[in-house]
Order: sequence, then C-alpha cells, then structure tokens
Amino acid sequence: MYEKIFKKPRITHQTNNTQQLQRTAPEQKETMVKKDTVFLKAETAANANDQKKFLTSIKSKTENDKPTGDTLWVENEKIICGITEIGAKIISLQMKDFSYPNNGTGKDSLKRNIDLVANDTLGGANVSINGNDYDNKKFILLSKEKRIKLSKNEKKTIDFIINDDGKNKLIKRFAFDGNSYKIGFDVLSNSLDGKSITVGWKAGITESENKKATTKSLSGVSEPRKVHVYDTKIVTHIQMKKVEKEEETGFYKWAAITSKYFMVAMVADSVKNADLLIDSYDATILDNEGKRGSFLLDYGIQIKRSGEATSEGYWIYAGPSKYLLIRTYKQNFEKVLFGGWEWLLRADIWFPILCEITLWMLVSINGFIKDYGITILILTIITRLITYPLSQSSMKSMSRMKDLQPKINHLRERYKTNARKMNEEVMALYKKEGVNPFNPGCLPMFLQMPILFALFIVLRKAIELRGAHTILLPWVNDLSQPESLLSLTSVFPNGIPMYGNSIALLPIIMAILTFFQNKMTIKDPNQKMMIYFMPIFMLVLFNNFPAGLVLYWTFSNALGIVQQYMLEKSIKAKALTAPVQRSSEENRKKR
Repeated sequence: MYEKIFKKPRITHQTNNTQQLQRTAPEQKETMVKKDTVFLKAETAANANDQKKFLTSIKSKTENDKPTGDTLWVENEKIICGITEIGAKIISLQMKDFSYPNNGTGKDSLKRNIDLVANDTLGGANVSINGNDYDNKKFILLSKEKRIKLSKNEKKTIDFIINDDGKNKLIKRFAFDGNSYKIGFDVLSNSLDGKSITVGWKAGITESENKKATTKSLSGVSEPRKVHVYDTKIVTHIQMKKVEKEEETGFYKWAAITSKYFMVAMVADSVKNADLLIDSYDATILDNEGKRGSFLLDYGIQIKRSGEATSEGYWIYAGPSKYLLIRTYKQNFEKVLFGGWEWLLRADIWFPILCEITLWMLVSINGFIKDYGITILILTIITRLITYPLSQSSMKSMSRMKDLQPKINHLRERYKTNARKMNEEVMALYKKEGVNPFNPGCLPMFLQMPILFALFIVLRKAIELRGAHTILLPWVNDLSQPESLLSLTSVFPNGIPMYGNSIALLPIIMAILTFFQNKMTIKDPNQKMMIYFMPIFMLVLFNNFPAGLVLYWTFSNALGIVQQYMLEKSIKAKALTAPVQRSSEENRKKR
C-alpha cells in the first residue's frame, strides 16, 4: 500500500499594508516597502523555524509512540530465522545452503544467503482476531536468549506473549527442529472459541535469481510468483495479472507462495471451512539506473477460520522446492512445481505428470552418477530407446521415399500439366513399392517434443540443477542456464537480436549435426531449403536455452545420425545380397 501526500496550494491574502502604501506619500513608499520586506522575511523565517520544530516534535512523538522490540534469531542446520517482538512476526528466513548468484566483484562477489522474506515490514506468521491486528503490537519473548543455535537432533519451542486488552493472554508459539525447513506455529488463547482468526504470510517471497531488471536469456531467470491452494483433493494454481485482492472460500489444508526455486506454505493442522485472502502487489525489479524491468507481482496470503477451543494450529514450510524433499512431507507439495497449460489439449492433466516423471528420472539417475551432464546423456539414450520402434519405422519409410525420389520426379515431369493424373500415378507407385507416404520423417522429432518440453520446464524449475556442473562441459558452470563460451557484450552491448549476448559451443555443434542429418534424409528438391534453414533456425533458437537442454538435443541428434547411418548401411547390404538370393532360388527351381 502506498500513501501519497498532496501539498495544498498556499492562499495569499492582501493586507492593509498595500492600502497604506497607496495613501502614503511617494517619498515614504520606498521606506515602507523596505520595512515590510524585512518584516515578511523575518516572519517567514520565524514560521519556517516554528514549522520545523513542530514537525520535529511530531516525528519524535510518533517514533516514541511506536513500540520497539528485540529480534530473536534461531539457527538450525537449514535456516536462520529472525522473529521480532513487534507483532511476533518472522522478518527474516535465510537459507543456509543457498546463496544469491555471484554477479561481480566487491560486495557483489560475496556469497549471501537467500532470504525468503521479501517484505520484512509486513513479515510472516501474521495474526488477527476478530479484525484486531497484532502485527504492530509489542509481544514479550519468554526467553532470555536472543540467539539460539540448534544442533541436528535438537528441538526448541519459543513463546511470544501479549496481554490482549489487559485481560486475555495471547501466545504465538514457534517450534523448530534442528535439521528441518519446517516451523511449527500455534496461536494460543483462552478466548478463541467462535472468534474469527486470520493467520497469514503477508511478506511475499523473494525471487532469488532476479538480480537484473531485464534478461536476454530465454531460459528465464525471471519466474512469475504464484499462489497454490490445496483442498485435500487438488492443488489449484493462482496467478494474477494486476494488483488486486481476491477472496475464496473452501476447505483448505494449505496455501503456498512460490518463486522460481523456493516455496513458503502455511499448513493447517486440521481441515475446515475457511476464507482464503490473496493480496497481490507490484514487485517489479529496478536496475542500478532505476529502470523498471518486466512487470512482476508478489503475493500475501491469509487464511481466516473460526476458532475452536483454545488453540489454532499451523506449521510453515519455508525452503527449496526440491522434489524428493518436499515429497517427504506427504502434503502434495510437489504439485506446485508444474501446473497450468489448460489451453494445450488439457495439458494441465498429463503434462505435469510427464514433468514429474522426467524430474524423478533425472534425480534418481543422478543419485548414482553424481553428474547431471552424464545423467542427461543417459536420459537421452532411454528416450531414444523408448521411441526407437516408431523412429526406425519412420526412417525406413524415409529411406524408401528417398530411393523412389527419381521415379517420383519423373512422374511429376511427365504429368506436370495434369495434376490429378500425377497424384494417381504417384500413389500407385507408393502402393507398388509398399511405401507409406503418411509415415512422416519428422515423426521421431514429434515423438520427442513432449519430453523435450518437459525437460525444458524441468531444467528451468528444478532447483536440483541450479548450479549443476558436469565434467563433460568444464566451461559450463550451471546446466540450468545458457552456455556462454565467448561474451559479445564488448562488441554488442545489447547483444545480437534473437541470438543473444554470447556465443555457445553446443548450439553450433547441434546446428552442424542438424545439417548433416537433413542432408542424409532430405532428397526432395522442393524441401532443399530446409537443409540450410533448419540448422540456422535451431542455432538461433537454442543459443539462449539452458545448457542441459542443448546437451540433450545435441546428443539426441548424434544418436539419430548413427541410427540413420546404420539403417542405410543395412538397407544397402540387403540390396546387394538380394540378387544373389534370387539367382540361387531360380537355380533351385530349375533343378
């Protein structure tokens, strides 16, 4: 919320001094003007001093009226959590195992833990009861320690207490485990029964990768934040388009806010009817020059329910969206990773499943290999084996089509004035030679497209691949980001349109392989331009894709060329042995 203060225009009234000047002798006017000028300057100065003193006293009084309190810091193996006594709110949640990207020298080169709290003024673990907001009220920390460090197997419960109207005590209780991203959060009071209790996370979530306002990379360090809601049956994904408020009613188990790699979820101990309140606000990033990047939204979530007995129980997950990790909580957290695409053949049903399978395979294989580059090669081989029967059939059809191309060209030339007759003769030739013209050569590519898209999304979204190295590409520091072998920014400060800011080696290799693959398969003169166009198109397209994805597609192309070569070699061998077999069969018949 932004508050604008408008200055009212000053209204100046004529005084009697002006009238007096009109009645005064000319020789006295100059003296009178000088006196009035001195008086007005003195009065203005006096008023300015008075106003300054007044404003200073008001500011001092306002600041003195604001409650002040200490901050408790709790550190375990995974997080460093800061909780202020003002509102007993979480104002910091640092991830010990994850730091912001290294973006330069000096201060920027120092590793800093990612803090998930985007707005520490609003904070998290907010509470209001019957509309009475406790965010700015002073709680008392029932602990003498201001910094607590937990060992791996240690647990700790911390209470913040406030006397509500001097009568009823309200306690906000936090519980920490020594080696977990889970934070227990309970609201305790003797007067909760039947009251409207709102618990929320207003602080939003930090986007860990957005260090610049704009990016030329299609891999997208910029990831729209989303809200996800689970009603014990399905996970609903919510993404707003503008700054607004939304309210929904249902039986909710949890509500979460996600960034590209991290998640903050408010999980209720029990499921009952509740109102879900979502506030979106502008979180657009500014660069060093104050220029705004692409419009981005962040969210605050609140869950309002009717209180029962003396407590309202929740817990908070605040950590990475690691697939195997969040699955251990058995809350369907993994469903926040991949969602949407309702517009594409109901891809919201089958595509997230494909993405989950792809991610599961990557993580599982890497558990043994310990190198995501080699893991991607293994996944490529598995993909080629799955699609082998159909791709082999398609390649055989293409090879036969290539052999028939001279005959087809002859028919086209012969019947070029009679299109109907030409088509009939061509189809008759296909039938005679046993070739299916509807078995397209691009079928293998289409078969791999869903997996390619799934891998593309996985490489963008999976934190497991964030900063992943491979011995196969020593110059690549992060398989989830585009490869950069040679920067072009010194020559082209804004990069080359569509191509990007740097030269990458893998896309060049892939473009060369695409050229040779097309050269092997395309013999139709009408498609000759595709031999040269497709490599250039793929080079420009893949130059800004994640290095892991380009590695997958490059290796897949190489395997496709090997498969095509082996097939053609086999066909030629059969063609050479066919006359010998026919002659031997004829000799046996003569005998």
